[in-house]
Amino acid sequence: MSALTVILCIWAMVAFCAVLFIRGATARVERPRKSAQSRPARFSIAE
Repeated sequence: MSALTVILCIWAMVAFCAVLFIRGATARVERPRKSAQSRPARFSIAE
């Protein structure tokens, strides 16, 4: 392989690892799941 091919392969591997690292380092924001309230609200009119 030529030197240019080796350099391009190394850069491709570095870029791939950077993408995986950035994807793994991002915070995953989970939306709260809608669940049926087991108790009435604190200041409910219906009480």
